Amino acid sequence: MAPDWGELAERIDQQLRPAAEWMLEAVSPRSGDRVLELAGGPGTLSILAAGRVAPDGTVLHSDFSEAMVQVAQGRFRSEGVQGIDSRVMDAEHIDLPDGSMDVVVCRMGYMLMADPATALRESARVLTPGGRLALAVWTDPASNPWAAHPMRAVMDELNAPPPPPDAPGMWSLGDRQRVEGLLRDAGLEDIRVEVLDGRAEYESAEQWVEATKRLAGPLRALFSNLEEPVRDAIERRMLELAGPFEQSDGRLSMPQQMLAASAHRVG
Repeated sequence: MAPDWGELAERIDQQLRPAAEWMLEAVSPRSGDRVLELAGGPGTLSILAAGRVAPDGTVLHSDFSEAMVQVAQGRFRSEGVQGIDSRVMDAEHIDLPDGSMDVVVCRMGYMLMADPATALRESARVLTPGGRLALAVWTDPASNPWAAHPMRAVMDELNAPPPPPDAPGMWSLGDRQRVEGLLRDAGLEDIRVEVLDGRAEYESAEQWVEATKRLAGPLRALFSNLEEPVRDAIERRMLELAGPFEQSDGRLSMPQQMLAASAHRVG
């Protein structure tokens, strides 16, 4: 999916802007800080942080996917962003010394990891005493029909059961108490969690279907293994489910909801 994420980075950034703004306000990167972005995808937070820590600070962008790192590196070059290194890194086994970072940020990443508790402990380990961490995750399917309805369409057409609620995925960290507990167990304090409500906007229902097929990993993998009539049926069901969110001008406006959280390493 990396090339599509790179091509559609502007759309992704528009949808996730409230999370980016909240996270950067929470950790307040400043000149001289060392910032680590985990599961950074196309590198948006790294770009925003680089402008704040210049000229003496550094930003390390990382992602588990080599292809995604290459996309981010190309974006940094094309936008002329300085002061960012980028490398493949497993957030559950961060290849950095203890206390080597002042800030760690992870936007929509911890929820997809097999062991988010380990990833958060690793994040805390690489923070300096008093270092700051911020994250964002999605809450639950009911509050995010823009993402939940595609899988509902799949289940409707294939008569498939929903995935286990504790499996890694978009909704795995949607519970506020769980997020607070994971941060506390990682050795972090001054924990702050906030719900961010918003809207996911599309030019049309058809654009929503196309973007979802390109950006949603599980759906994309599923579509590649289905016969065309089944794919067409799922798309038709998605368009039916989009009906209540269509505006008079044909645009699509769907609710979205995120949890944003911040904390400090115990000093």
